[in-house]
Amino acid sequence: MINKKGNPAAGIIFIVSIVAFAIFLLIVGFIGNEVGTELKEKIGITAEINDSLDTTINLSTSTINTLWYIMFIGLLLGLIVQAMMIQYYPKVMVPIFILTLIISVIVAIVMSNTYVALTENLTLATASAYQAGIYFIMTKLPYIAVVVGLLGIVIIFTRDAGGGGGAIIN
Repeated sequence: MINKKGNPAAGIIFIVSIVAFAIFLLIVGFIGNEVGTELKEKIGITAEINDSLDTTINLSTSTINTLWYIMFIGLLLGLIVQAMMIQYYPKVMVPIFILTLIISVIVAIVMSNTYVALTENLTLATASAYQAGIYFIMTKLPYIAVVVGLLGIVIIFTRDAGGGGGAIIN
């Protein structure tokens, strides 16, 4: 078991990371839109100031979705690559991975409900309206946890113990 590259808790780390980033971006989106709008009303007296404040508002309303998708896909690819880098796990480890998958789904349900509760807050509702893509995926997080977890288990445990593959021809 020494020098194994796989991690049964990788699914939990994946879920917690994307939820933390989604909540962070929800708050940043709210602050950026609120501050940009208020400053534009109070000090927006020149075209340069208005343009910079419009950029802040645009960033906090539309660009944040893209940033979250990059993070989500990057973590997902990292999880798949990590599963592919494992050389061999004995089949007796399957129950540990399945138990970890069940825990991941439970964590995903709690985190998904937490995110939905935050978006329903009157203060953050305006920011969540601009982040519809993040909201959609966050409400489907338990399903994503199941799919990603099963994919990882399949990748990990369908690899052969030889670790390399074909014959070497001289």
